[in-house]
Amino acid sequence: MATIYVNDLAGMHLDFWVARAENLDATRVGGACLRGPDAGAAQGQPYSPTQDAVISNALIERYRVDVFESGGRWAAELAGHDAAPWGNGATPVEAALRAIVAARFGDTVEDEAQALPRHCFWLAFAESGAEPARLLGHAILEAADMNAAVERARQLGMHPGSDARVYRVNDEDAHHIPAAMRNRLLTSQEAAALGWGAA
Repeated sequence: MATIYVNDLAGMHLDFWVARAENLDATRVGGACLRGPDAGAAQGQPYSPTQDAVISNALIERYRVDVFESGGRWAAELAGHDAAPWGNGATPVEAALRAIVAARFGDTVEDEAQALPRHCFWLAFAESGAEPARLLGHAILEAADMNAAVERARQLGMHPGSDARVYRVNDEDAHHIPAAMRNRLLTSQEAAALGWGAA
């Protein structure tokens, strides 16, 4: 088990802990949060408030979450609490969902050590043996270390070249990378927008 700050939860891990806060039967399988009577099997229903506006809007209304901009990011707190739990995030929804989890569990949660990757890595894929090097794509992956990031890219089928340059993204910069831009190939425009369009 590992102690994880709620404000570091993102993507399916945030979905999972929102489900826990809602007392839903849920698990993480194949990169997604699933719920239902057979949550650990293929019949499990996807549960993704980070991506589904219908779910997130209902939660924000029911928990009476106030969301506001703060220092270029978003912050959220539950109304009507003397010591209001709060969350922050790159988007209003992320901040609100983190506040909901914090209201139930506090500032940290105990998660399985391997369930929540600890770092972000920037991968630049290049054509093997090409001179000069020809870039084929970029991705931001969450993994425990550089080797695990490369292996995860292969497992996800997003390794278009046999050569990869891997860079650790510092934690402060990682907070500004939206969950929707992680763990997939980026377009050249997305890579350029993040300032890492060239390796």
